[in-house]
Amino acid sequence: MSVRLWLDRRVATRSPANVFARFEQLRGAGGTFFMLDQTQREAEAELWGGEAPQGSVVACDFYNSGALMGLSDEAIVETLIAELLPAAVPDFANARVVDHWVGRYASAVSWFSPGSYARRPPLATRVPNLACAGDWVRMGAREHGAKGLCQERAYVSGIQAANHLKLGPKSGPRGDTHVRPVREDETQVLLGREANKKVMGLLAKLGMDSPWVR
Repeated sequence: MSVRLWLDRRVATRSPANVFARFEQLRGAGGTFFMLDQTQREAEAELWGGEAPQGSVVACDFYNSGALMGLSDEAIVETLIAELLPAAVPDFANARVVDHWVGRYASAVSWFSPGSYARRPPLATRVPNLACAGDWVRMGAREHGAKGLCQERAYVSGIQAANHLKLGPKSGPRGDTHVRPVREDETQVLLGREANKKVMGLLAKLGMDSPWVR
């Protein structure tokens, strides 16, 4: 489910990209919200259909949102502006929604199983002028630290696909459109990954499947 809110005032947030987590109002769904007026400042008038911008424009996306699908558009908007958004950033409580849009897309989110990475399509194809993009794509030499299935990875893959088509596989950072790297993984993540790798290697030698894949 995707929701767009046009507000009558600007709301300042610490980050333009944010995550909802562990809110009862989500009814088991996961949620994100993006401040489009912050990420698309150069095209802000287009966010308002060519009219003078009045305030912030918020994009909210919900995943595993089956329990929310039965709610009316008005109920979803009210939950966002009266409960979820003010809980994340209190200043949202002072904003009024001047317009909204709600899109429902049942079964629209990809659901990949652990271990499927090696079978995903590559960014670079055998066709010289064809490249793949999306959060499910393996980026090869252009791989990015955003490993999960997410909008951020899809965005990065689009930039890298354009870099590949524009400059070829051997292009370097000078010619590429720059992609900001993610910060290094924390120690516990590195240790857990290494431990899992050793266990998976041992199971493979014994002819056993991964216990994480059902």
